Amino acid sequence: MSLDAWIFLNATPERNRRILYALVKAFGTPERILGLSSHELTRVQGVTQHFAGLLLNQPKVFDIQKEKDSISRQGATLLPITHPDYPKNLKNISDPPPLLYMRGTLIPGDEFSIAVVGSRMNSSYGEKSCRAIVEKLAKSGITITSGMARGIDTLAHTYALGCGGRTIAVLGNGLDICYPLENAGLMEQIAQKGAVLSEYPMSTPAQAKNFPERNAVIAGLSLGVVVIEAAEKSGSLITARAGLEENRAVYAVPGNIFDTTCQGTNALIHQGAQLVRSGEDILEDLSLMLRGMIQSSPKEETP
Repeated sequence: MSLDAWIFLNATPERNRRILYALVKAFGTPERILGLSSHELTRVQGVTQHFAGLLLNQPKVFDIQKEKDSISRQGATLLPITHPDYPKNLKNISDPPPLLYMRGTLIPGDEFSIAVVGSRMNSSYGEKSCRAIVEKLAKSGITITSGMARGIDTLAHTYALGCGGRTIAVLGNGLDICYPLENAGLMEQIAQKGAVLSEYPMSTPAQAKNFPERNAVIAGLSLGVVVIEAAEKSGSLITARAGLEENRAVYAVPGNIFDTTCQGTNALIHQGAQLVRSGEDILEDLSLMLRGMIQSSPKEETP
């Protein structure tokens, strides 16, 4: 299996994950895809003549050596969807990324992951809620997955690492870029004690159009999504919707009805998301799925 062919496929200009995955489903390998004619490619729904031309031109115009050099400098690993270590939960969503770039390692226990997301402008209440929930889950052996954004995402990773737990960060940019920049140290810790994942080629900037896809990967990796503080229009709600679409459990921490950073979470509860007061609520709800996995811990939750 040639990783070069996966890189070419994944780095196609105007890339669309759904179309790329449709091509992989239809033809099996990127080597075969790149060996087809434009006419054959356009038989797949969504593939236009324009996109087929861009794809077939990739081996001629894409600087594969530059990409491989960057991958090597980052100490990154490539996980095509056909790789045995590709995350099982993610592979089972409707449109999984055909290729993941990874720093760090994934372990079988990461299948038992909970996504924790929320406001970039969290309150002290959100911080306290995040710490109590994340530490209970992490001490019980649950992997905490988030997006390394400012606010609740950063806190979720930090609290998981702080109590010796595992955490996964999913980026909306290339692995050689840290966004936000102030999380460079945190990103290194996550790579050492968990995994940093991206579906984007190296040097891809953090662009708004990437974050809905990033959020879908966060949800797809997880058994459930916990939202801690979110405004009515929030990326965290996109993650929650992605979770619902993939039959993941969705949880929300209730908040002050007059606080704008809680209107999104309160709306989720009104729409049917499960209200959670603690990590224990989540463990109880998922007890059948987690049977035999939960690590007992004598430590109390952080108040």
